Parts: sequence; C-alpha cells; structure tokens
Amino acid sequence: MMDKNIKSKTVSKRIMQLIFVIIGILAIYTAYLGFAYGAVNWYYGFPVGQEYSKGFLMLDSNLRFYSGLWLGVGIIMLWMIPRIDKDKDMLRVIAILFFFGGIGRLISILTCGLPSYMYMVFVLLELSFPLLTLWQKRILK
Repeated sequence: MMDKNIKSKTVSKRIMQLIFVIIGILAIYTAYLGFAYGAVNWYYGFPVGQEYSKGFLMLDSNLRFYSGLWLGVGIIMLWMIPRIDKDKDMLRVIAILFFFGGIGRLISILTCGLPSYMYMVFVLLELSFPLLTLWQKRILK
C-alpha cells in the first residue's frame, strides 16, 4: 500500500513539473512578444507603422514592464521544477499574482468587453492557478 502511494506522488510530481515547464515557457514567450513588439503591433490589430500617441506610449511602456514581470515568472517557474516538492512559498506567491491578474482581466472583460474567446481561457486558468498550491500540498505530504 505504501509503495502505491509513493508511486502516485511521483507521477503527480512529474505531471506538476510538466505543467511548470509549459507555464514557464509560455511566460517567457509572452515576455519575448511584449519586448519585441510592444503594444502597437499586429497581434493587437494595429497596422505596421502606427503612430504612437501619448496614450499608446504609456500603454507600450506598461506592456513592456509587464513583459519583464512575465520573464521573471517564467524563469522562476523553470527554476522551481526540481524543487517543486520543497519550495511551497514561491508557488503561493506566484499563484496569488496569477489570481489577482485574472481578477484584473475579469474586470476588463466585464467593463470593456471580451477581446476574444481565448481570453476566457486565460481568465479561467489564472483564477484556478491557486489550485496548484493545493496539489503541491498533496505532493508535500
């Protein structure tokens, strides 16, 4: 019985590590897009050569700042992979950040509208991110 429990925790740990790899790589890729293209780009529907107004300059600055945060989150997620069953505090901090980011995105959707249906997937993932901490707690036992 004990051996089965250990195997289950090992499989669970490996799945969580894979999820961390995916989140880490996506965060780093998102950071790259923000750094490389800024706010006025093809992804957001702006034509190449779009002029920057003061509002766009602020938006671009904020987006590149948050891209730096994404880069940091991605690096931390990848750094945590071998420590996934030991370092619970870092995951809790990241989970709180994702959760409040999801709240912000939800407020935007409710007040401004839905930019695309893909953003609902992001909101659901961000709001459920704290569930990873419960999963990690199970692995730690």
